[in-house]
Order: sequence, then structure tokens, then C-alpha cells
Amino acid sequence: MPNSSPSASHSSASSSSPEPGAPTHREEFFDFNPPSLIRPRSQPVPVPSAPLHFLDTHLSESLILKHVEVLPSMHVELFDGLVASFSEALDARSDSLFQIDGSLPYRTDTDTDAISISNMRKLGIEIPLTWIASSLVVHPSQPRLGGTLSWSGAPWDMRPYIIDEQYMSQDIALYVRHPRPEELGRFTGRNRDMVERLYRHTRQLTSSMIFCTDALPVLKDMSRLHGMKFPWRLDCQYSGASRPRSPPPDASDVPWTLPKVEGPRRSRRVRAHDASKCIPVSQDIGVLARSKDEYIPTCEDYIQKAWVTAVKVDATFVIFDCGNFIRMGIRHRERQTLFLSSLIDIRSCKDPAYGGLWTAFHVFAIADAVQRVRLIENSLLTKRKSTFDEPRRPSKRLKADDGAADMSSIDKTMAAYMDKFPVLAIFFRFDNLDSPAPLLLFEPDAEHRSHYGPTEYLKIIAYKRLGSGAVGDVYQAIIDPGNTPKASSKTSKKKVAKESEKDLPHRPFVLKIAPTDARARRLQHEVRIYKHLHDAGVSGIPSLLSFREALNTDLRVLMLSDAGRPLGQRMDSDRKIELSPKARVELKSILTAIHEAGVLHRDVRSWNIMEDESGRVRFTDFDRSSLRGKPGDYQAEQERLDRFIEGEYVDKDDIIGEDDVRRPRAARAP
Repeated sequence: MPNSSPSASHSSASSSSPEPGAPTHREEFFDFNPPSLIRPRSQPVPVPSAPLHFLDTHLSESLILKHVEVLPSMHVELFDGLVASFSEALDARSDSLFQIDGSLPYRTDTDTDAISISNMRKLGIEIPLTWIASSLVVHPSQPRLGGTLSWSGAPWDMRPYIIDEQYMSQDIALYVRHPRPEELGRFTGRNRDMVERLYRHTRQLTSSMIFCTDALPVLKDMSRLHGMKFPWRLDCQYSGASRPRSPPPDASDVPWTLPKVEGPRRSRRVRAHDASKCIPVSQDIGVLARSKDEYIPTCEDYIQKAWVTAVKVDATFVIFDCGNFIRMGIRHRERQTLFLSSLIDIRSCKDPAYGGLWTAFHVFAIADAVQRVRLIENSLLTKRKSTFDEPRRPSKRLKADDGAADMSSIDKTMAAYMDKFPVLAIFFRFDNLDSPAPLLLFEPDAEHRSHYGPTEYLKIIAYKRLGSGAVGDVYQAIIDPGNTPKASSKTSKKKVAKESEKDLPHRPFVLKIAPTDARARRLQHEVRIYKHLHDAGVSGIPSLLSFREALNTDLRVLMLSDAGRPLGQRMDSDRKIELSPKARVELKSILTAIHEAGVLHRDVRSWNIMEDESGRVRFTDFDRSSLRGKPGDYQAEQERLDRFIEGEYVDKDDIIGEDDVRRPRAARAP
């Protein structure tokens, strides 16, 4: 990455894998085409897997992709726009911008899988291009200062939503990087202000999907979608749940011409609504019969994944790249349209060649961000109340019984109430999510029908993402407060409108979602541990409410009572957590009871101990726990807790004992 000059920016990269004869001046740079990538016969063809994360079907209906338009001249117009908009700057600084010490680093390896191509892109011609684009757009008055762009890996908070494998990877994207303090100090006031504003509002500029070379048919097939209504994939047949959302602004001054899409423009005035309010439509749910064993990803799945990623990071530009061929995409937010270029062979393309085309792409990716920063800041000044608000807190009478030896009465009521319904319908309502159709959860190994009536499923609203861990993501949820069915078909003769059940919609609980087979096995193991501890009468742990699975997928969901927030959130800068005398006694007592029940927690740390508003503490996250601990392991775990209580930092300590996770039994889980 560049620091202060072109030579500094390329010295490390060019030394890694230089190619003799690479361009050194502007004309040669623009005419540069990379060498061909050829998969050796001995190298196996990567196998594709499902690219969609389970949340990728739950965008608000006003944010999903509705149209795909192929613009054969897009890449030409991008390059022409570069020449027209920056010709003076290019002519004035041609030597300083395009003079490369030695050669352009561009690998010619025969590694043709997605990850290898991603690394090649990160270390290839993209390195000088980030510096060129930054110099032309962000700080033109100081062209020799370090660049503000980089191709790098996804941040930790995006990891759960990306695919990283041999066939297709989203591991790299074009980012606005924040210069180091000594670099930032060299910028003048206006340039420094723009760098900081870009980093604050438009950190990721692209949604990038890098394929292996054998994925060329996927990129070719995208032309089939031209002019069609995009077939957005949903979890089931349902309508009427999603509320309007106002999309972020599109840049208006662009160097290419985007055709108009049929349909009226959408109003930007959107009324705020409370996430706890009921879902307005009660209707039948249609179950889509899919087999995970027969599923083969299509180009629609990859386009939907790329669009969802662009929405999450608010990126305008999309890249589909299989090593020798690329498609570029431009996301139009208001029209809910993805404009795609024609399929470009980057080994032999002309007018423009790859060097010129890729220069234009980098320049206008950051130019789009610069324009949108002003629009975003203006929209923030007039922003209304958040579209998604947390539901009101439960009343005092809903709090768990203090000192209860097992599940509180209200938790028992909630668990029994959930058990009455063959289907739980989860609607996600936070950030950009507002499920057009719910995630359907069934009892493990239960038979299912093609349709369920309004009284046969329970609506649940997940309104906040609490975090993620080794098993999966954790969400806070409530039962839909205004439209809860009165009974399921199998309990229609029973009285269900008990006084305590009327208050259930206002009691938050936790969803723990494991999206893959390996994580699902660990989650099922955690269910076994919770059942064992509840049967042993252990208090000081969350109550097990329900355990369900999604149809024909590996996804499993564990529902637990809300035990509060992790103690790790209260850790100060010295890694200290102040505990009350009552909490210290409770923690020792709870862990002793857990050990007496034969369970070794194995992962005692601040983020696995919860504290509610009343100061009551509970142990959670038993996915690593074991029922076969050795005597010395129990003693070591008790000593670790003692050290934690005394203020010692134990979060980095090793896991205690041996793993006890095994494949789930054939018997039905609770």
C-alpha cells in the first residue's frame, strides 16, 4: 500500500513477483492486459456450495434487487468518462502517476481457485491503481501523498455474511483506509477532512465476488436476466410483512448513462415504526420444498449475494471476477436495479484494455463515494426517528422468580406456549432487514405439510443482533405482540388464553442460530447440556425454551430466556470488572452446582457470564461443555473462576478439558 510516493507504493509489491516488460507509462499502463490463467489438469475443479447466508433472504422489500439490466457499453463509457473528467490531471501528472519502479506486480501462477485469484488481485495491478485513484479524486492538490484506498480482507463483523472457499470468495473488497496519524498529518485541512469523512461514511466501496476460473458459465449466464424481474429467493411463500424503507442516496453526477427502469419513483418519506408492533397480515404460509442434497447454486444466487453485501456496506460498485473474465456492476438504490457490463475478457480486451478500464473503475468508485458523502451527511441532518425501535421493556411482574431452583414460572409458560405450534415463523427487523417472508422453524425430524394456516404458526420478531460466537449469531427477539395466534390445530380444544400468556409478547428472549452442519451439531450438544442441567435442578443458567430446525437445511435455532448482557461489556481499559459481593457468591455457587451435575463448562470467561438489570448472574454458552470431565479439570475450572472473581483477566486462557461434542442422536430433540 502506498505511503508517500509511487516508488514507495510499489517497492514491496514489485519485489514479490515481478513480470518483465510491464508498462511504465500512461499509454502502456492503459493498454495493459494480464496474462491468461490456466488450470492444470492435475488440479481438481472446486465444488460450489450454497452462497446465500440465511439472512440474505430477509432484506426489506424496498431494498431488495428487482431488476437486472445489461449495458454492453458500460466499460467503454467508464473509460471515456475517466478521460473526459480527468484529462487535464492525467496530462499534467502522467509521469508521476504512471511511472513504476521496475515492473507491475502481476502473478502468472497456475493457481486458479477463488482464494488464489483474490490474493493475486490484492497484490497485482490494483496496488498502483488505488494510489492513482486516490491522487486524482481525494487529494488532487497533494498527489504524491499516500493513498486512501486498499484492496483488503473483510472486517470481522462481515465475516459471518461472506463465503470464503475455493469456488467463490468474498474475502477482498476495495476499502477506504484510514491513514496512520503521521500520514494524515501531511494532508492539508480540506484533503484531511475529506479523508476522514470518507472513512466515516463510505468505508467499503465494492461488493466483490471472486470465482475460480471454472465458474465462467456462471458469469455468462447472467446475461439471461437482462430485462427480467429478478427472482429474489425467499424462505417461504408469504407477503405483506415488510414495511417501506428509504434507501441511501444515489450519486447524481455520474459519467455514464443509466437507462430508466419502468415504474414510478418511490417517495423518500417513510414513516418510522416500532419493531414490536404486530405484523399486519395473517395468512397461510406456503412451504417451499427444496432438498439441500440436490441444490446447485445458480447465477441468481450469486447476484443476490452480491446485492445483499452491497446493501449491507452501502456500496455502489459490484465485481464478478473469475480470473480471465469479469463483469462490472453498478447498484442503483432508488430503482432497485443492478446494471451489469457485458462479459469482458481481460486478457485481450481493447478500447479500453484492462489497465485503462480498471483505472476508470477505481477512480469512479471513489468519485461516487466522494459525491455520496455530501448526500449522506445532508440526509443525516434531516433523519427521522429510527425505523426500527426496540419494544418496551417487560413489566415487573414478568421478571423471573428470585432464587428459583429451576425454570421460572413465566419461562415454563413460554416454553409450553411455543411447543403448541408446529411452526415458528421468525421475522428479522433490524438494520436493513425487514423480512418479506419469515424463516420457518420446525420441530426436529417432524413431518411437514405444504401449507400452514394462521393459527398453526407463531410469529416471532428478532429485533436486535446481540453478537456472534463459535456456534453462530445471537439475536434478541419477542413474540409478535399484536397478532399472536390463539391456538394451533393440535391444541384447538384447549384453553390457551391464560392470563400469563397474554404477557408473553412483551418478554424478550434470545435466539441462537447455527447456520452450518458443524455448528448445528455443537448447538445440539448445547441443548443436551441444558436439558441435563435443568433435569438436575441447576439454577443460574438461562431457561431452555425451544429448539427448532429449518426445513431441508443445516440451520438450527436454540431459544433461551434472556439472561442479560455479558460481563465482558463492562470490562474497563485495564481489563477489570467490578463484581458485587452478591455476584461473587452466586458465581461460585452456580459453578459448584454445574460441577455437581457432572458438567464441565470448559470456557469460563467474562463473555460467557451474563448479568441482568437486577444484578443476577448466570452462566451461558455450554456448546463446548463436557459430561466427561476429569477430576483435575473441575478443580482447574473452579480456580479459574476464583481468579476471575479476584479481578484477573482470564478470557485468553486455554479451553479446559476435552471436547465432548458428537453427532446428534436420531431421537428428537426437545
